[in-house]
Amino acid sequence: MDHRCRAVEAFCEECVWTRSIRTHFADLFEADTGTGSLLAATASIFFHDLNAVLIEYILLQQCKLTDPATSGPGRDNLTSNYILTLDWTMESRGILTAANADLMTFREKVIDARRKLVAHLDRRARLESISLGAFSQDEEAKFWSALQAFVDAAHGEAVGGPYPIEATMMGDANNLLHALRDAQARAP
Repeated sequence: MDHRCRAVEAFCEECVWTRSIRTHFADLFEADTGTGSLLAATASIFFHDLNAVLIEYILLQQCKLTDPATSGPGRDNLTSNYILTLDWTMESRGILTAANADLMTFREKVIDARRKLVAHLDRRARLESISLGAFSQDEEAKFWSALQAFVDAAHGEAVGGPYPIEATMMGDANNLLHALRDAQARAP
């Protein structure tokens, strides 16, 4: 397998991992209001902390996927911008460039949160509770759609065929919630 194939495969795997974590978050914390009450009744501090950890981690991963192609001479980053530096047909390059532009639009919304709250603890941002990283559901949905288009184009040319990033182990978080509901129902 040549370098381009290996790089694309590895990038696709990172995208699946990031999407998987986002799906777990959605299953646990964006479901119906009864789920929030269930988690609070089960282990409120733990699930509150897990919520914050997952938000930071998802944001970090979204930024990592869209970081610059390099961090200096000889230090390439496996990112959408690096994938763009590889050899592509005109058609694929056009799709990749357009999708990457959408990814970069989302990145601009969250990069300061990564820089000032996740990767570093900026004094001013923390003490003044400055709001960073705000985006709408539609803007995030556009990020995931653009990432899927990017991955499909890169994988399609380099390896062959699309690469669904939502091909995750669905149900684990839902299985946890089901077990918690059953335990709650059996509790005296």
